[in-house]
Amino acid sequence: MSKTQIVTLRVPVDLKVRLEHEAKHQGVSINNLANYFLTTQLSQIEALSVIESRISQKDITGLKSKVRKILDAIPKRKAVPKWDLIK
Repeated sequence: MSKTQIVTLRVPVDLKVRLEHEAKHQGVSINNLANYFLTTQLSQIEALSVIESRISQKDITGLKSKVRKILDAIPKRKAVPKWDLIK
């Protein structure tokens, strides 16, 4: 069993109501839903941070060149039919 720690978190009343509603809708506790939201959001932020760190160490011109080569390798599409054009 993983260790847990109790944290008191102050949130606006409307946010708590929304959490309660969604937790009930999902059939889980507010605690489980809040943990899920915090974990997924933090994971996304950490992943973006890693990506930004890696990109900052790269040559942007070189990356653009590689992307251009990849896009150029995609077969060209036929003209879009008139009925399918976005207006």
